[in-house]
Amino acid sequence: MSNLSASLIFSGYSDYWSGASNRGRGGGCAFAYYDADTTLKDIVDQWVEDSWSNEYDFEDCPESVTSDDIRDCIIESLTESGRADYDSGALCEWAAYCEETRTCRECNAPIGEEHDEDCEYYEDDELNDVEPDDCEDYNDCCESPQVILWIDWSDHPDYEGSDE
Repeated sequence: MSNLSASLIFSGYSDYWSGASNRGRGGGCAFAYYDADTTLKDIVDQWVEDSWSNEYDFEDCPESVTSDDIRDCIIESLTESGRADYDSGALCEWAAYCEETRTCRECNAPIGEEHDEDCEYYEDDELNDVEPDDCEDYNDCCESPQVILWIDWSDHPDYEGSDE
């Protein structure tokens, strides 16, 4: 193992996340977004991808840390049933709650209910129910919840961080 550790720090809508005060110092946040069809493998793939594209959080990550190291660290942090879900391609645990809790960003109408008349997505001549497929990207009208993972590399032998 490469002396990395991972721990879940938040799941839900971004408005409710208070942040991580030590971001970018010996560890960083990896972000993944989910909907009702997201598998645990999808989440892990997003976390691994974010660890390479998120320059703010992963700026001081040792160059010797690879994407395989990040993936291994994340998978090792899962419970036994989580690893089984990852291997089988099962939906992530958050997906079950997603469709029930997703709402239109403009009018807060939940999935299956009508958009408010003053909502920009309301149309007079059509059915106005909020549907998951209404938007090409859920962020267009419905906010996607996220799962944030803390990846710590402060114990990695190649980490050159300060002791402040």
